[in-house]
Amino acid sequence: MTHQVICLAVQLLNKEQRNEHYRLALPTYCLVEFAERLINEVHKARKLLEENNLYEVVVKTTEVNWFYELTNRYHHSMTSYLHVTSTKVAFSGLLPPNKEPHFITAYVDIDDIALPERNIKSILLDKKRVPFVLSLIRELEAKQETFEKTSDLYWQLENIVSPIRDLDDKCTNALTPDRDELLSNLNEESNALSVQTERLELEIEQIVLRIIKRIFGVVYGDLITHIDTKNRTASLRFEHAYYYDKEITFSGTGITKQGELGKRHQSFSIKIMAERESV
Repeated sequence: MTHQVICLAVQLLNKEQRNEHYRLALPTYCLVEFAERLINEVHKARKLLEENNLYEVVVKTTEVNWFYELTNRYHHSMTSYLHVTSTKVAFSGLLPPNKEPHFITAYVDIDDIALPERNIKSILLDKKRVPFVLSLIRELEAKQETFEKTSDLYWQLENIVSPIRDLDDKCTNALTPDRDELLSNLNEESNALSVQTERLELEIEQIVLRIIKRIFGVVYGDLITHIDTKNRTASLRFEHAYYYDKEITFSGTGITKQGELGKRHQSFSIKIMAERESV
């Protein structure tokens, strides 16, 4: 099996750990051989990401070595962790008596690692109805409508509350208890609406990803291509999706004609509805 060995620089995991103890216990390099066992660990972690809609999976691994400078000296009794997102991997570790990881490598793009070849999946949507996702699409449309109403209400309230806050900061006279309570209530309502819109955004994204996986069979990190009705082709690594006005937009790093990741960002949109539009 094709594999490669890479050397990654190491840094402290948190800035708060910049004391003598952590500095002296910090290795300089992490040596990683991306052979079959480690590649399988990455695949298992990515499967967990897909099945549970997670952002990152962290698992213990023994497939790395930590070195001190460019010498034969390496660290024993090291606990190592593999970090996997949809597009990147990294490694962290700790030395006893530490209980938590205190150093980490940079995140490496999965496509820069010699993993087995991944096929580019086609994103095609014909005009047939897909019954088993109709309920999800209806839920998505309802969530989007609720989000838009909540967002509009938040900004309407914010347009009132924000000038009052500014006036309160500049005012030298103390507010009366009634006015102070009114301002406090307005702030609480604005904060509650802000939290609600953020929660709805997250719920919408999760539903969108479930729909995409059910219809197209793709998840974050997959290489995909789409040909529209005007025969325009877009090929990219799937990194982000959002829903607006009955369209799902796929976006990510573009793929070159040579099948490699490029530097440009690409996107395409597909209309998706629970009910057909009336003519």
